[in-house]
Amino acid sequence: MKSHPTFSRNLLLGSKALLGLCFVCLSGLCYSQVFQMSEYTANYQASANGLSATATRSLTKLGDNSYRLRNSLEASLAGQSLARLDQSSEFELQGERVVPLNYSYLLSGVSRASHAIVYNWDAKLALSSEDEESWQLQLSEGVMDQLSYQTALRQLLLANRDALSSFAFQIIDGDGIDRHEYRVVGREIISTPLGALNTLKLERVRAASDDRVTEIWLAEDWGFLIARLEQLNSSGLRIVMELKSAEIGGEAVSAIN
Repeated sequence: MKSHPTFSRNLLLGSKALLGLCFVCLSGLCYSQVFQMSEYTANYQASANGLSATATRSLTKLGDNSYRLRNSLEASLAGQSLARLDQSSEFELQGERVVPLNYSYLLSGVSRASHAIVYNWDAKLALSSEDEESWQLQLSEGVMDQLSYQTALRQLLLANRDALSSFAFQIIDGDGIDRHEYRVVGREIISTPLGALNTLKLERVRAASDDRVTEIWLAEDWGFLIARLEQLNSSGLRIVMELKSAEIGGEAVSAIN
């Protein structure tokens, strides 16, 4: 039984790739107007070595050009809640540029962890804190957090759905800024709890010596909403998250016929 908290923490932290990824049309303005910054709510199911979890992801408009992307995930075993993750990022959309304002991450239950970021773009500084430690980081245009960059990725895909083969972002992680890179693998029709979906598959690019694997499937017909994520970590733990239901701009997401 002592292993369950470890699995719970791995499931929650590993799921940051989904909760903590995720995102007008150069040739299809109508398409981008439908999905670009439309409010949405999506529900997911997850599993990892006998643990199950449910997750919710939502985008809410706060003002004319300000938004909040929020994720929550709860892991359970035999119907008993083990841990909960709450994660959110507030940002502004300045033209086509995503400008993050603040970020928070809170893991509670059998494991506890917290991370917060406050951006000061006038001073070009970010205050990043984890648990009891904090650091000042130099900001440059394009630096983001674990959630706001997902919106930037979605913007890129909506604007260049057939023109891009890879993406790279500068992400604040604790006391430093890391480079996250993804490449387009191809298009697939996948089966999810919601039904079959047309998807664009992405893969996290890592060093040859890194045996971790992260694969993401984005629903092409629904503004590149995350449909499925699979992650294999260095200890061999395999995490799978799949879309159960979603609503975008008041319209229920449906499977292909």
